[in-house]
Amino acid sequence: MGGALIGVIVISLTLSFAQSEKQNQTQSFQPFFKQAQSYSSSEPYFLEKSQESNEVSVTAVLPDYPSVRVSDYRGYLSEKCLSCHRGISQIGRSHPLSFGCTVCHGGDGNSDNKEEAHLTLIYDPEAKTGKRNPSSFSVVDKTCGQAYCHSGHLQKDRNHIERVKKSMMGTLGGMISGLRYQWGAQGDRKANYGVNMVQDKDGDVPSNEGALSKLRALPLFSNKEVNSSSGDRFVSHHIADRILKDKCFQCHIDSPGKPGSFRSQGCAACHFTYSEDGLYKGEDPTISKVELGHPKKHRMITLAPDSICRQCHQGFQKPQSDILTENELSNGIMRKTSTDPFPGFGKIKQDVHLEAGFECVDCHTQFDVMGDGNIYSKQHQAVEVRCETCHGDSDSRPMIAEVKDPQDRVVRLARSYAGWSNSLGDWMVLSSRQRKLTNVKVEKNRIVTLGKSTGNVYRTPLIMDAPKNHNIPGHKSKLGCTSCHSQWVPNCKGCHSNFMPERVKRSKLISDTNKLFDVKSPSLMVGPRGKVVPMLTPERRLLNVFDEQGNFIPVMRENGDTAGVYREWSFANPHGYSGGRLAYAMNPHSIGKKVRSCESCHMSPRVLGLGEGDIYIGRNSSGKDDTILPLVRTDIISGRSQLAPKARLTMRGEPLAGISQSGARLFNQEEINRILKVGNCLPCHEQYNDPIYQNMAKSYLFEKTLDHRTLRARILDQ
Repeated sequence: MGGALIGVIVISLTLSFAQSEKQNQTQSFQPFFKQAQSYSSSEPYFLEKSQESNEVSVTAVLPDYPSVRVSDYRGYLSEKCLSCHRGISQIGRSHPLSFGCTVCHGGDGNSDNKEEAHLTLIYDPEAKTGKRNPSSFSVVDKTCGQAYCHSGHLQKDRNHIERVKKSMMGTLGGMISGLRYQWGAQGDRKANYGVNMVQDKDGDVPSNEGALSKLRALPLFSNKEVNSSSGDRFVSHHIADRILKDKCFQCHIDSPGKPGSFRSQGCAACHFTYSEDGLYKGEDPTISKVELGHPKKHRMITLAPDSICRQCHQGFQKPQSDILTENELSNGIMRKTSTDPFPGFGKIKQDVHLEAGFECVDCHTQFDVMGDGNIYSKQHQAVEVRCETCHGDSDSRPMIAEVKDPQDRVVRLARSYAGWSNSLGDWMVLSSRQRKLTNVKVEKNRIVTLGKSTGNVYRTPLIMDAPKNHNIPGHKSKLGCTSCHSQWVPNCKGCHSNFMPERVKRSKLISDTNKLFDVKSPSLMVGPRGKVVPMLTPERRLLNVFDEQGNFIPVMRENGDTAGVYREWSFANPHGYSGGRLAYAMNPHSIGKKVRSCESCHMSPRVLGLGEGDIYIGRNSSGKDDTILPLVRTDIISGRSQLAPKARLTMRGEPLAGISQSGARLFNQEEINRILKVGNCLPCHEQYNDPIYQNMAKSYLFEKTLDHRTLRARILDQ
């Protein structure tokens, strides 16, 4: 079967199939694993080239459904695929050799002729990655999504295929709605479109959590894009839809990825690894070792490593990991570096969890990553873990619940983890959605987090045990944990995109500028959950438009204003704020034990979104006389603006930047004044536990008295 076997994929965190509708079918996994172990122990099984047998008996049954034989799916009791594919490694312990090949790949298992055997292989021809991947979304229902595999279960969490298609990675609903709203292509912030049309048909659409009933497929830009596969897509003629399709969809889970990167599509995007050079390293003689784009081996991984997550989530990276910097760009080609990733900034302190050895999957649940079966507009709606989930807050400990059912999800999933398990009687920490976490539990009267793939045990500190710095009334209900504990935010150098009619030759275009990152201390805003959090402020978003003759027309300047007109596209959102000057509430994954200083917030105009400069507070309490003198005054000199180039709002709390997250906003004037007013106290009261911060209203009254002036004079004299 040629090179096709290399793509067998299953997206489950474990091949444990749903509890049978017939209670008498329930049995332990032991017979299944005994069967698997006859072929493999700790190492993958290999069929040696010298072995005489050309056939593999398809004898496996599904562990939770002993009446369901794998051979029933395709009808083959034995298969000849290994007549050619000698030396290929077994796909994984949960899919032993007795599963055969055709249950996932299709094809003719009775034939030892390549063309005949491969004629009915299951793959997506539009993916243009050969016939090796049966997990692309367009065909996955015929493979991983077959009944009792990863679909068709009573327990919804086991229907991975339905869930991942509705997940944020499956729809890109947040990315699409963000850009379309910021560029005036739609009037509201919620997601209306996805990469493809998707509908929630399970009857459970919790609208109070932001869930949606359906998404339409992203509109087409021009009539030329309409074809028989367009479905119900309409033509928008809006540039945002072309930019999304051409640029942003590279991070869609079912896309082939970015140029120069090596990854697969669909389930395989997360559950297969690739060599850095994109070449096959296995022993199957039929798979080319010089052709780019093959997975490293025919070996499925259950838990995705950080390197896979970072292919798209590039801003959340450990120091010493692969990060693109301006110095590594040569002729438009992205290069990797293993040195300190942020030259000129010293050694950047990494997130305390990453430093301890955590991996992405140790904090993020399968519902965070693969969706919980609902369609959401924004990332914060889909993610169920919070800092408080594991650490509690100053008033309460984490919520916990006991495992009472031997078929509980946390018992089943832990079978795929390294060196430990969950069992009846365990007390597990609950997420914000009241679901048990699979690797955070109570042991010896303390909360511990267990590494899913490492088996490491991490003691989880509780805020209640160290409340000294968490009880400032002005902070307690207003600040998110990340506002003080985040050490830096990724500073995106901006996006420089090109747009051109189809007839314009690519050779006439300048290369698109790649996203570059450095870091800076976080500015702050009110996030979508109503608490102050770090703010991502991309420096610029530039767009070049080329006319029908290929002539260059700049239509968006650095500050997001229109510089020219081309089909009268608008680069302001429906509320009139800039589509190029953005503000986005985020968790930068740069948590440190040591918190930022008081003055870094209460005496910094940049942190408040006002831009870098000197603040002058006027006598009028309304703030109308307050001004800021920008550090960079090029816009003032040119007459373009009286504001700092990177300002997101004015001193009066008037927003300048577009915000695509519902509920998120910049500080208003009252908040700006209140924050800055505390700065007057900091020269003398610089400690978090200073008693004046327990009742600021009372402290301000005392500040006006003669006693305070006398005390201040005595301190200054000393």
